[in-house]
Amino acid sequence: MAEVEYSATAKLPIGSIWDFVREMDHWAPWVAGYQSHTKQSETESVWILKGDVGVLARTVKFQVTITEWAGPERVSFALRGLNEPMQGSGAFVMETCDKGAPPTLTAPREGLLARLLTAIARFFYRLRFGRAERAPASVDAGAASAETRLSFRLRVDPGGPMAPMVNALMKPLLAPAAEDLANRILAHLEAQRARG
Repeated sequence: MAEVEYSATAKLPIGSIWDFVREMDHWAPWVAGYQSHTKQSETESVWILKGDVGVLARTVKFQVTITEWAGPERVSFALRGLNEPMQGSGAFVMETCDKGAPPTLTAPREGLLARLLTAIARFFYRLRFGRAERAPASVDAGAASAETRLSFRLRVDPGGPMAPMVNALMKPLLAPAAEDLANRILAHLEAQRARG
């Protein structure tokens, strides 16, 4: 099982982040490998992602089901592979935080090899997809504006006989993909707010 959790803080009201992430059409194209998505209902959609996992290049179709809509704090979802044996879950979690408060979500410390592989994967990920650029933290977003922490969690569990290899190849790629998605969302909202 490959798992990732990434958190970033922005001087944005929690409501503006919630309004953006609760609608997948807003942020879906920023998911690594995104090809398309089709809504089947308010809570169900089919996503097509093209993944380059080491020597494996696959197009994967996922059934995505929203399992929790608890605005303005959380959107949770479940994933099920339609053409590949995969399943998983994820969530966007928003929380208002005191300025300078430590993150409440912390990832477990990985071993040296895992950190090295993640750093290499991040380098190649940024070569291919670029990097989400955010405004400097010193930009005044308004005196009444609270800081909000956006956390993105994702767990993917490949199945079948190739599962251990797919998991090993996919695991280091999830961290830069999660980091990029959260930062692209916040960069977009910060730019919108700066334009007024």
